[in-house]
Amino acid sequence: MINKILNNLLRLIILVVSSFSLMSFTVVIDAGHGGDDFGAIGQQGVKEKDLNLTVATQLAARINQKYPEVKVVLTRDADVFLPLQKRADIANKNQANLFISIHTNAAENRKACGAETFILGTDRMEDNLDVAMRENAVMKLEQDQTVYQGFDPNSIESYIIFELMQNQYMDKSLQFAELVQGQFVGKLNRANRGVRQAAFWVLLKSACPSVLVEMGFVSNAEEEQWLASTEGKTGIVNGIFDAFEKFYTK
Repeated sequence: MINKILNNLLRLIILVVSSFSLMSFTVVIDAGHGGDDFGAIGQQGVKEKDLNLTVATQLAARINQKYPEVKVVLTRDADVFLPLQKRADIANKNQANLFISIHTNAAENRKACGAETFILGTDRMEDNLDVAMRENAVMKLEQDQTVYQGFDPNSIESYIIFELMQNQYMDKSLQFAELVQGQFVGKLNRANRGVRQAAFWVLLKSACPSVLVEMGFVSNAEEEQWLASTEGKTGIVNGIFDAFEKFYTK
């Protein structure tokens, strides 16, 4: 009789522990660039690193406020330089369930505008290679190059390795990316550059569903002004939060 009670109690404890484990959720929010790495700089002097940090920290606050049970980790919460590999390491160390890297775009064509959300992949790699090269180029600012195992962000040949690697988180990454892009287009009325695939190092090395968000182009004077405005940044934060809420509650 006692053994039966103990067995039932043990099963109950296991069930409770398992339930708490299933309920746990960690999201890592990565503000791209920082410190000496300014990222893209707009015609009016707006710096990508500052936009990224503002949106990332405000997004973290929104999630913490609405869902206190979610563990929210920022890769950086100040204007500091952070290596690409370190950003992915933070996601993996915290066993992230979702990795969101926040970025701002730029192009030689000053008319280029709109938002796009990337997942890891090589589909239409040539079309997206310029963006991947620009975002990966921060590697060259780092003192320790050994962590990148000979990867050269400026060499097309280096990107071939991505074709040999499978992303087991592709479906979930795509699901979240589509939710984010839907907010930019439907709620914020931004030009739709779509959900795209590219060979970003932080996406490759993060062992969880991962996206890289390009919020808009600071090289476009009109979009730069919107991105720097309170209305623009608040709208972006709310949009990504709504996408997160749908992804998390689903």
